[in-house]
Amino acid sequence: MCGIFAALGPKLAGSSLENVFAVLHHRGPDGRGSFSEEAAGLTFAHTRLAVIDLATGEQPMHSEDGNLVLICNGEIYDFERIRRSLEAKGHAFRTKSDSEVILNLYREYGLGCFDELRGEFAFLLYDKARRLLIAARDRFGIKPLYFSRLTGGGFVFASEMKAIFASGLVAPRLNVAAFDPLVELDPVNMQFPFEEIEHVPPASFLTIDVDTHDIEISRYWSDEIPAHCADAVPQPFGDAPEECARLVLHELEEAVRLRLRADVPVGLYLSGGVDSAFIGALMQRNLNLPLHSFSISFEGSDRNEQRFARRAADVIGTAHHELAVSKQMLWDNVAKSLWFSELPFVSLAPVGKFLLSELARKHVTVVITGEGADEIFLGYRTYFEDAIRETRNALPRGRSASAQARRLKLGGLSGALLKRLSLFIFHRSQRHRLASARMSTTVRSDQAKPVICAVQQGRLASMPFDILCFLGDREEMAHSLEARLPFLDHKLYEVAKEIPVDFKMRDGREKAVLRDAADGILPDDLRLRRKSGFMLTSDPVDLFGEDQEASADLTRHLSRDAFEGAQIFSYGAYRLASLLARLPMSRRFRSLKRLRRNSNKVLMYMMQANMLHDLFVCHPPWIAADKQETEKWRMVQCPLSTHSCH
Repeated sequence: MCGIFAALGPKLAGSSLENVFAVLHHRGPDGRGSFSEEAAGLTFAHTRLAVIDLATGEQPMHSEDGNLVLICNGEIYDFERIRRSLEAKGHAFRTKSDSEVILNLYREYGLGCFDELRGEFAFLLYDKARRLLIAARDRFGIKPLYFSRLTGGGFVFASEMKAIFASGLVAPRLNVAAFDPLVELDPVNMQFPFEEIEHVPPASFLTIDVDTHDIEISRYWSDEIPAHCADAVPQPFGDAPEECARLVLHELEEAVRLRLRADVPVGLYLSGGVDSAFIGALMQRNLNLPLHSFSISFEGSDRNEQRFARRAADVIGTAHHELAVSKQMLWDNVAKSLWFSELPFVSLAPVGKFLLSELARKHVTVVITGEGADEIFLGYRTYFEDAIRETRNALPRGRSASAQARRLKLGGLSGALLKRLSLFIFHRSQRHRLASARMSTTVRSDQAKPVICAVQQGRLASMPFDILCFLGDREEMAHSLEARLPFLDHKLYEVAKEIPVDFKMRDGREKAVLRDAADGILPDDLRLRRKSGFMLTSDPVDLFGEDQEASADLTRHLSRDAFEGAQIFSYGAYRLASLLARLPMSRRFRSLKRLRRNSNKVLMYMMQANMLHDLFVCHPPWIAADKQETEKWRMVQCPLSTHSCH
């Protein structure tokens, strides 16, 4: 994995490019390269994490005829087969890198090359002859690619938003709509925490004429789930579930096998659940080297997966590493975790992933993870069971809760009154603008689809903004650790999406077809265990309870000055939420306990907004006054300022 950056239009100052390299250093500590063409007004920058072809895989890469220039972040799987096929057609290769196949695939197929790509990638390709800049992203949005349209004309792209700001071409300003849970999630026109930031949508490519700056976005793959998969399957099922399980096993093992290809050590994130244990078992039988596994436990928690992870490690036969963290360790690393995620979070789970990735990087450069299994094989039992029930009850069109309401667990509360009252959570200067943003947001309608299909696709579409971001790429790449996700292999998905939901959610058991596929590979105590989150913290955030002392250093971001500086949330709303966050924790009155827990989530979100403002707007490290300070933040030391900003 790597860091990529491009600017089209304005000329970058030398110091600006150095700032870009510095903020992307963690994504590519093994090398850096650049390309510029004054006639096109184009600059490329690349930081490299060497995983395949350690000797000759430097980027930017150029085609043999010199017409194409490429910078890529990610991995292209099965690239050796693709390479042999292209060589048979007369194409020559200069390196052994997986990224180089993109150049010759484009030369052979043009914009049809995406059909041939399998993997996790984001790349920028400049076609000199056609005067065309192409920006592309993998099918599930595993690898990030942001961009901004410059007011004076032109564009800037980067793997992380901070690199766009470090270039000096875009000034960071918080975007209130991104902090509003009642603005509908639109994966194509997504709202990010900073204004003027967009992204190349998953499974899409963007083309820009470098002379006219005309832009077009095209989708090259669809995750559409066939409606017939939601139909009830009459019993008895016969051998149909077993046949589906065999198909899943075949495709999953192939996805795992391809992801073991690396010239550096490969490890595994391991919990005691079926997802990671199944992946680990398939890794072990396709790997001839010792396998390292990594898990996390939370001190003082009775929800730990510790003994189950150890059991899985014993069954698979890994060299197991376990990280025990305290609440204090989590709170001490909130700021660093937020710096890398660039997106706010309401639990401490991303911080746990940040610390676990730090441990894993001491032993391996690549780690295989189990993300995606729940979204593809229906792992969130209550969430998906409710959707199946609604599908079978044939609710009238429009009666089913929106994806937004489901995500927030609003049920029937998302009406006009709630929307009006919720505006008072935000700073007074933002309310009119936010009301307009809510009204103007349009998303694609899924009302014609069976509810379960719409819900599953909605969950897949939201992954790049949570699980794949602050529980994935950002916290892993913070430590120059590459993650690979076999459950999000598109060949596996194309098989899985055709499987009836009754085989995925069967007799009250989630991911039933995946568990069937693991039969004979995992013991039943692991194969049939109920789902439990890999990154569960010991308890929900409780700022006025057990977390009060541990979080004390961050409470300055809940001061009146902090709220007035960021101007996203209302200080008065904070005061009210802080009272509700002190409600008694009574088992007898569960509604009070739930209200306290949700109020703490609101406070955490407010704190994160103010912290983002301090980190990126008030005291961004790329304006450090001296070299010593620049080196300080570059080496993953990004403390928040103790000063307020207005």
